[in-house]
Amino acid sequence: MKKTLIALAALAATSAFAQSTVTLSGSINYGVGTAVTGIHSYGNWKGDRTGITIAAVEDLGGGLKVTAAANMRFSSDTSEQSRSYVSTTSGTRGDNLFEQSSIAIDSSFGQVRVGRFTNAVGVAPLHPFEDSGQSTAPHQAANGRYSSQIQYVSPTVGGFQVFAFNAQKSGNVFHTANGAGYAAAWNLSAPNLATGLTDATRRANPSSVGINYRNGPVYAQYYTLTDLLGLKSSKLGASYDLGVAKLYASQFTQDSNIGFSATAGASALGKQAHKATEIAVQVPMGAWMFSLGSYGANGDIQLGKTDGSTKTTRTAWGATYNFSKRTQAIYVASSTSKGSTAAMMPTGKNQWLGLQHNF
Repeated sequence: MKKTLIALAALAATSAFAQSTVTLSGSINYGVGTAVTGIHSYGNWKGDRTGITIAAVEDLGGGLKVTAAANMRFSSDTSEQSRSYVSTTSGTRGDNLFEQSSIAIDSSFGQVRVGRFTNAVGVAPLHPFEDSGQSTAPHQAANGRYSSQIQYVSPTVGGFQVFAFNAQKSGNVFHTANGAGYAAAWNLSAPNLATGLTDATRRANPSSVGINYRNGPVYAQYYTLTDLLGLKSSKLGASYDLGVAKLYASQFTQDSNIGFSATAGASALGKQAHKATEIAVQVPMGAWMFSLGSYGANGDIQLGKTDGSTKTTRTAWGATYNFSKRTQAIYVASSTSKGSTAAMMPTGKNQWLGLQHNF
């Protein structure tokens, strides 16, 4: 249960001052995981499942509202700042005091938000396994959060809502984690001398334009995106809630090969241009929620491969049991075939089992 502190800007001095609401919320998630290598690990299922968020909302009147928020993430096994994330400016893991911090202004014209935060691409509720190690999402979440970011989200009209964001490349010298063909070790301030790429890269301010649609049980999103290497991608996804089950489908298109090397030669890590499709379902049964998903690429995802040996598929399954509204037991697992370690989707089975408490 969220604990909310109500504070008046001037305690009973005058009603002319706006009211502020400060909310402290978060979750702690702990369990045991088994990687495709058979090695066990302890702690979080994924980076965002253990953390604390502080949010302050002030109603300025006249339809204006300001929200300031900061999110700190940590490792539940050691209580250290989360080892999952790399500072986008220093390239060092655990360097960030907060994983996210932002301020937003809402009005009748929509919302403008600035800072480091999960953007409209990252928060879209289209993937039951989210961006975990078991995810069947066709794009993961590598472009779902940037530093030095500004985003506009329009009001909803007839179920439709448009969004756009842009981030400064100067605040994003490193990717915050490995995934979707990007490596956290890449120092993007250096020239990209990787060979074998389909298109020349140029360090760019990442940006995206997209549209959301919500109408009863239907949700859909389409966007186009330019990443930090100046390469383009797009995704179309939708979900439909039948009540007895919720269906998901999405297709991601990566237009160009992703790779980086500060010296001339092939990129050790990266991802070949491809399309990938996810189909998934969630079924609630009393206190249980069962999930099943599939991922499939239309061709090799490893750079330089053309023989179909890395035409990757993945099946994921899981179950959540709600002991209460705040406490859950979670089990997730996946099996990947024709995977590629270089493309960050290795072949094999992995799983995670643990508990989560939200407050």
